Amino acid sequence: MDRPAYTVYLFYGDDEFAIAEVINQLREKLGDPTTADMNTQRFSAVGLNLGALEEACAAMPFLAHRRLVVVDNVERLSQDKSWDGKRKERFFRLLNDLPESTAVVLIEYAELQSSKKEDNFKKRSPFYQWAEANPNKAYIRKCSSPKSSAFLHWLMKRCKSLGGEIEPTAAHLLAELVAEDLYLANQELTKLLDYVDRKRPIETNDVERLTPFHGQSDVFAMVDALGQRRGQEALQLLRRLLEDKDPKYAFAMIVRQFRLLLQAREALDLGLNTQQVLRVHPFVVDKVSAQARNFSLADLERIYHKLLTIDLATKTGQAYVEVELDNLIATLSN
Repeated sequence: MDRPAYTVYLFYGDDEFAIAEVINQLREKLGDPTTADMNTQRFSAVGLNLGALEEACAAMPFLAHRRLVVVDNVERLSQDKSWDGKRKERFFRLLNDLPESTAVVLIEYAELQSSKKEDNFKKRSPFYQWAEANPNKAYIRKCSSPKSSAFLHWLMKRCKSLGGEIEPTAAHLLAELVAEDLYLANQELTKLLDYVDRKRPIETNDVERLTPFHGQSDVFAMVDALGQRRGQEALQLLRRLLEDKDPKYAFAMIVRQFRLLLQAREALDLGLNTQQVLRVHPFVVDKVSAQARNFSLADLERIYHKLLTIDLATKTGQAYVEVELDNLIATLSN
């Protein structure tokens, strides 16, 4: 006899790409796209209207066997001053009493790059604790962004799922160029597979030809202006970059650039060969090395740390990447 379907799905971690994919898989089970749209509702935990959430969960599905209700950034609920007491009890009572015709997805963004951070998350998250205590009702899935060798494995696996192959050396190069960003990697893999028409593996030459300088000219120009303290010009270039590119794509390129600058500055200070340290195209090495001389190591460490803070804040819904980058550039230009 089949077990009852889960009514609550908790996806936690920092891998937005994996979370988006698994939600799409749940949507596909509702039927065609039109039917799925009619049976899917999405809420933000920021300023959540519990009454509206309760209505969505109690509604009967239309031309489908289930409804899908998604609550983004659920961790923000427990940060709300009104969370304690009746509001908290009401929320968990809702989860306990869900009909089988409703599936509620709770998305909890958290940084889990160490076992200590994951242990702390599990101890402080009331949603994880509830899900763990209700295994018959709740399904838990960790979604942590792959790093280093795990990212390379993901690239190879993703390439196969898209109907093609990529040579290991090409995968190494692509991983470096996209700064381990899953959205960027997926976009570039799709483009490269279309280029080779899925008739042969993606090679290093393909990656060099199609990927490394895509959008980089604007980033180089912005960093040049920033390094030379031309603040207004840097802001204008940043805004143009954000207008022309998806903000996540633009942000990933900016993070990558400052990571290279930090590595180059360290190499220069230690008298090391920047080509061997950076392991990117010689053109990029020359540009990055020249730009690194406009910054001190302390400046670059501070900027890179701030970018990582912005990354986490935007993923947890506490900030907008465009605003935070604008403020960062304005501050650095003074």
